[in-house]
Order: sequence, then C-alpha cells, then structure tokens
Amino acid sequence: MLSRKIIVSILSLVAAIAVIDPCAVDAKKNRDVPHPHSGVLKPYQPGAFDLKLDSSDEKCLEAGKPVMKQSTPKDGEVGGGAICVQDVDAPREAVWSQILDYDKYKGKVAKVNEAKNYVVRKNSDGTSTVKTKMVLGVLPGYSYTAFYDHTLHPKQNSVVWTLDYEKTSDFDDVAGHWHVEEHPTKPGCTRLFYACDIKLAGAVPKPIVNILSKSALKTATSWVKKNSEQTPEMTAPSTTFGFGF
Repeated sequence: MLSRKIIVSILSLVAAIAVIDPCAVDAKKNRDVPHPHSGVLKPYQPGAFDLKLDSSDEKCLEAGKPVMKQSTPKDGEVGGGAICVQDVDAPREAVWSQILDYDKYKGKVAKVNEAKNYVVRKNSDGTSTVKTKMVLGVLPGYSYTAFYDHTLHPKQNSVVWTLDYEKTSDFDDVAGHWHVEEHPTKPGCTRLFYACDIKLAGAVPKPIVNILSKSALKTATSWVKKNSEQTPEMTAPSTTFGFGF
C-alpha cells in the first residue's frame, strides 16, 4: 500500500512513527467521514515510465535483482520520481493475477493485516475501479488503516491509485503506479515497474525516510516476483474486472 516527494515504507518505520503519529492507534475513528482533503500528492498517469535502462541495469535484472531508477521530470517538475524495475520469469497474466488480487494481500505482502475490496466496478471508458481497505501492522498494537482507490487501465497496462477521499485514512496522502510490460528479450517473461509516494500525517525525521525509501521500493516488487514465478499459470481476474490484458 514508494519518492517524488516522500517514498517510505510504513512497514519499517516502527516505533518512530507510532510515537509521532498517534492516529495510527485510533481504532475508534469514524472512517466513513471524508478525508481532510481531496489530494495533495500529484497522481501518477497510466502508461510507461519515462526512463532508460543501461547495460549495467540489464545485467542486474538478468541476475534477478531489482533496479532503482529516476524517471525524467515532467514539465514544471523539479525532479523525476524514484521507480523500482524488476524482471519476472512469468507471463504478464501471472503478474497481474498477483497485483490485482487485493483481497488476498494478507499472507502475501509483509505486514498486511487486513485487505478487503469494498467497491469493484467496470467503467464506461474501459477502465475499472477497485477500492480496497488495507490495514498495515507496524508494531503489536499499532496499525495504519488506509482506503485506496485503484484505477485499472488495461490499454496502458497500468494501475494507478490514490486514497479514497470519501473515507478517512491514517496516511495524509498516497499516489502509486504499477506498470507491466512484456520482457523485451525473453518471451513469456515480464518487466515490472513500481512507484508509490506516501505522505504521512505528522512529521517523520527525514534521515529515517531517506534511509528506508529505496529498501521499501525493492521490497514492494519482490513479493510479486516470488508469487508470480511460483504460479506462472495464473491469469488476470478478467471475469471480475472485465480486463483485457
């Protein structure tokens, strides 16, 4: 559920976050009231990331390791965003089957204590919307609840998401993007791209964010690689979402 502005693994901020952000332990919060705002982070656009991989990147990917890259800044942006690239020895359909199976994130994704879709619909423009509640465990007794609004773009081979601003989440804001491509040289394999920005509701020391950001991105793609390669025969849930990947 990482930075153009702040990329951080909530799963790794442990006691520092729990102390700084008391809302993380407020189990009685009314989640059905609107979020305090309708977005402060710039949402990602679906489609391929604007970045280039060199020979050393390709060698790292060939060895099964993730690669961290910086995207080219768009007009008006100071700098591009941090992106994790990962090669997966499984077809795109198997990769999508893992990413889109939000209800099953518990048990697959570290520290996800709860994951449940509460809205699933196909839109008239060919996209699909999936809204998911997720609870991330930080420490025993401490957790973050967030409501995500995913938009699935089959033609662009992408999923982008923000918070569902009709509900109250413990994060101040989130903006993310998965992009899945056929591997450029290995038939039947996939190249996976991931970025996600999180703005916390409260001050977090920048040194902690800087130290953990790259590790968080790498971890985000590793579970997809592992599960996709274990079940390469899986296909995207087209029956549920009306996908045409």
